[in-house]
Amino acid sequence: MPTEVKTNMKRPIKYFLIALLVGVALYNAVYFQPLDDRNAAKKKSVFDPDAFAGAFIETKLKELPAIKADQFLESLKQDLGQFTAEKGRKLGISNDYYFIVEGNARVLGIEEENVRISLDVENAAELRLATEFIFGNTIREASGMANIGDFQNTMDFNNISVAVNERVRSDIIPPFLSEVKEGDDIYFKGAVKVNTKKPNLENLRIVPLILEIK
Repeated sequence: MPTEVKTNMKRPIKYFLIALLVGVALYNAVYFQPLDDRNAAKKKSVFDPDAFAGAFIETKLKELPAIKADQFLESLKQDLGQFTAEKGRKLGISNDYYFIVEGNARVLGIEEENVRISLDVENAAELRLATEFIFGNTIREASGMANIGDFQNTMDFNNISVAVNERVRSDIIPPFLSEVKEGDDIYFKGAVKVNTKKPNLENLRIVPLILEIK
């Protein structure tokens, strides 16, 4: 058989083998996953701020370290700069410092946006427990419940504040307001922000996390 004919016959076989090898390689490179499994994996990878906030509210509040409210106020008056730097939390470069405080108090009045209280100590100071306009990052920052470095994006981190504020507005404040009255003795634990440039210590507003009528 002429050499040219043999060569022409070998070419289709050669191309077939090449195509076969390419096909096997592509098949092994493609990963097929059932649609249900893929959707389930996708759901697992999506951060749920509501679940995160719910777990915090339900399991972390009682053990959350807090400063006694009267000691907190006295320390601010004695040396605001040193105390906030040593005991407060803050996010980045800011004049805002955040704290968790607690105490026993007596209800002096129920206002439209706050419950006004007097601490159950000698020379008691007045404070306000916020009952409306629960916004911002005060709870998240004061509690240390989340670290921005643990999240893939700032949206997830910011949504934690939205979710935990909503929990306070819906689960913590309404039951308290439905029963509390002027003259009641209460226990509270909550988050508070202090701005070192404009501290306004006479009108500190505490975002409540625990409210108990005695």
